Amino acid sequence: MGNLTRRDLLKGLAIGSVTVASAGALSSCAPSDKEAGEKPAAGSSQESAAYKYAKRQSDVANMQQTETDVLVIGGGGAGICAALSAAEQGANVVLCEKMSVLGGATMLSSGKIPAVGTKQQTDMGESDSIGACVMDIMRPNNYSVRPDLVYTVTEQSKDIVEWTESHGAVWTIDAALYYGQTAHRMHTTNDAGKGLTDALIASMGENSAITQMLSCEILGLVLADDEDAVVGAYGKNGRDEVAFIAKNTVLASSGFANNADMLAQYCPEAVDAFKMVAPGATGEGILWAQELGAELQNMGAYQGHAFHGVDNDQTLEQGIANNGGIIVNQEGNRFMSEYGGYSELSPHVLAQTDHIAYLCFTDTQVEKSVKFPEWEEAGIVMKAGSAAELAAAIGADAATLEKTIAEYQEAIEKGEDKFNRAHLPAGFDAPYYALKITGEIRHTQGGMATDVAGHVLRTDKSLIKGLYAAGGCTEGFSSRGGAAYMSGNGLIQALVFGKIAGAAAATEDRESATLTEWTKSDIDAYK
Repeated sequence: MGNLTRRDLLKGLAIGSVTVASAGALSSCAPSDKEAGEKPAAGSSQESAAYKYAKRQSDVANMQQTETDVLVIGGGGAGICAALSAAEQGANVVLCEKMSVLGGATMLSSGKIPAVGTKQQTDMGESDSIGACVMDIMRPNNYSVRPDLVYTVTEQSKDIVEWTESHGAVWTIDAALYYGQTAHRMHTTNDAGKGLTDALIASMGENSAITQMLSCEILGLVLADDEDAVVGAYGKNGRDEVAFIAKNTVLASSGFANNADMLAQYCPEAVDAFKMVAPGATGEGILWAQELGAELQNMGAYQGHAFHGVDNDQTLEQGIANNGGIIVNQEGNRFMSEYGGYSELSPHVLAQTDHIAYLCFTDTQVEKSVKFPEWEEAGIVMKAGSAAELAAAIGADAATLEKTIAEYQEAIEKGEDKFNRAHLPAGFDAPYYALKITGEIRHTQGGMATDVAGHVLRTDKSLIKGLYAAGGCTEGFSSRGGAAYMSGNGLIQALVFGKIAGAAAATEDRESATLTEWTKSDIDAYK
């Protein structure tokens, strides 16, 4: 089949203006073979040491062989969407997942994405635009990430809601204006991430073109004997050594939040965070692509959460802080404005003594909390009739905590807080309550660079032939590094680019696939 332009991929069959540079044209201005790190030819004396993970096709000839049109590695949201999308384009698909169940990080998610122009928005009477949504996603990262990625997911947000609905998902729009969003656009699936993945998995199970291989651990990519083109992957299925030979391969192998070494290298401030992560998020797909020359971007970016309950091992309600609660460390001091993004607040909590802090609040916050009765029943709420009693409950110095609370009360009266926090409460008087918290890491937001069709790119923008990627193993758009994050970024990235990569892998020939980019006029049309 022929190549798809950006408009073909992203808007069905409509034809539009797009800048497309072929991989062949780019190679003429690429570094020399020596500079680009050309690998020894297959069969040479150096070839066996050329790669740590990848093998040549002749090296896997004795393994149990399976041939398919599209191979998808990873069974989270991105991989499932890639498989469904590829099958819709007429491809036979094999999906390999190393865990015994599907779902990945998507299963653990809140099931929320920002979407523009949906029926849900129309029914609510909400006026919104793609440009406004893009600005809201770009603001937390100080406009430092690739706008083409953000415009792509925003442009395709309505379509991904409708497409997943066609596969059984049920979306509703949040009635409350979500933190950081300037319009009501946060959509949530029934039963959160579990409901979404259950629906997509059921749809995939009904599609005879998709073969699911669970507990099948891929160990590396397979390359052609005569060039560094990806022709599949190899691994273990139980005791059997297996190789999957495919026309195109999609990496949807998640991030590296569950890989201690990679986390220490790229996100050291999150090493001691509670890991609310997918067990399979061990980052190997990023390493496989990296050794083939893939460009890695935004490796220090991740989603955190500042409100992990230490005593019940669950994520607590941020609304307590938003509605006027304060956070103090074990010494009894406040150390930040508590009104902010839950991810951005997480490294501040983790930086405190023993990575512990205390969320302190009053009856004013209790009245607005739907979770407080549950916490009280679980016995995790510390209660006190005065600041001194609260200090004793959390083990802080009484004089220090009394001063902290007094300063906050004075700030409320003046309407001016030393941390410039917004949304001050009407008062902050006893009785007091406290919850012991630490920071979480949810998933990483960096990985291999791709174009807007899901092709994996080298630093010179040439394509790694036959290789596509989507989801947590790819370059995200939350920040260049750190915990800046807009809710829904990870999930919408997985769903939209999974669908796009699957369609491209099913319809493109790896020898003639081309770089797909936005033009300036494409972006200007939404401003």
